[in-house]
Amino acid sequence: MIYTNNCTRNFDRVYAKLDKYIRDPTADNIHHMRTSLRRLEATYQSSLKEILKKKNVKAFAKGGKKLFRINSRVRDIDIILEKLANEGKMTDLEQELIESLLKQEKDDKLEEAKVAALDLKKIIVSNIYGPNILSKKFKNKSRKRILKIVKKLKTRIESKLPMVISDKSKVSELHEIRKDTKKLRYVIELVLSSKETREKDGGAVAINVTNQYTKNDNQVLTYLEKIQQMLGDIHDYDITLEYLKKKKQRLDELAVTNIITNIQNIRNTKFDQFVTYVRSLTIMIDSTN
Repeated sequence: MIYTNNCTRNFDRVYAKLDKYIRDPTADNIHHMRTSLRRLEATYQSSLKEILKKKNVKAFAKGGKKLFRINSRVRDIDIILEKLANEGKMTDLEQELIESLLKQEKDDKLEEAKVAALDLKKIIVSNIYGPNILSKKFKNKSRKRILKIVKKLKTRIESKLPMVISDKSKVSELHEIRKDTKKLRYVIELVLSSKETREKDGGAVAINVTNQYTKNDNQVLTYLEKIQQMLGDIHDYDITLEYLKKKKQRLDELAVTNIITNIQNIRNTKFDQFVTYVRSLTIMIDSTN
């Protein structure tokens, strides 16, 4: 069963990424760790009670969420440092002050994350899909649950999009769409054969969960990934702006105001590009139904 194979792979992927992350928590390894935990979250979300009650599954889920939360802050710090260095247009003194504050926080978070990663690695989750679970009843229940999740996420995204694309100040709502887009993408991937197999056989799928979007599941995944990337880019500017506004009084207020204006303008350009893409996407989707 493709679904259970993908779910098992998501657990295995986390263990594999943990080893690399613990050895060397580089930006790339942090990214891969976070992505593997996101995919595992889709596995939890779509799993039936028979799976979630398995020994150590709840503990692994809790530990994974803790590690993800810590790494998210580490990743945010790296993004803020990058944006300020490349687009902040600060003086050397201002940049040195901000960097010293952020780097100290990052070091503290990395120490905290290492402990969380080692704790997570100790939790062994195995044999969660035994022969008794791979029954027709289990498959039907899994399919119904996945379809329900896809419908719910799709509805949430589509209900928020009109409001968000008409108002660039809806930062939190935009971030919610980004998270829902990720969840939808990873849930859909659970019921698809591997990328290599899909490319080889022209897009064969185990369950057609996306027929409300288009007839081509691979095309939908491309749309979702593109939206996710664009929203991620916008979010990077939003967290940088949020940080600068909080630290404004500790720095030269006029200088920070100019930096904020510069970064805000770049963010607005990225937002306009997103709006253009979403509107063109809506037309493409409507024409295929």
